[in-house]
Amino acid sequence: MSRIGALVQEMRRHGQLTQRELAERAGTSQSAIAKLEQGASNPTIDTIERCAEAAGFAVQFTLVPLPVADPVVERYKRDVDRSLLRENLRKSVHERLRSLGEWQTDLHTLQYAVTRARAKKVAESPPSVP
Repeated sequence: MSRIGALVQEMRRHGQLTQRELAERAGTSQSAIAKLEQGASNPTIDTIERCAEAAGFAVQFTLVPLPVADPVVERYKRDVDRSLLRENLRKSVHERLRSLGEWQTDLHTLQYAVTRARAKKVAESPPSVP
């Protein structure tokens, strides 16, 4: 309602009218216009149209479809640690590449350790009897 109130106030000022003048032309009271502009009332479409016409405007309504949320994007937004993204964006390209290189080295070390542990486990297990 505050947006409607701001629009009524803008129409009135554009028409160089006081609240009292707008009220007289629209067939209502000055206090009703004041409440409308403050967003303190719930006007009917008819009231809005009368105020608009009194100020020299016509009311038009346009229906705009709401954007359909992509479930994949919405899931991504919930799962992403934005603080980590912001931290990485503060780094220079060189610092980001160095971090990536360190991460890859750590990954290779971990993969090597897992491969050795599996090989050791296989070597220590008793042979299977057919």
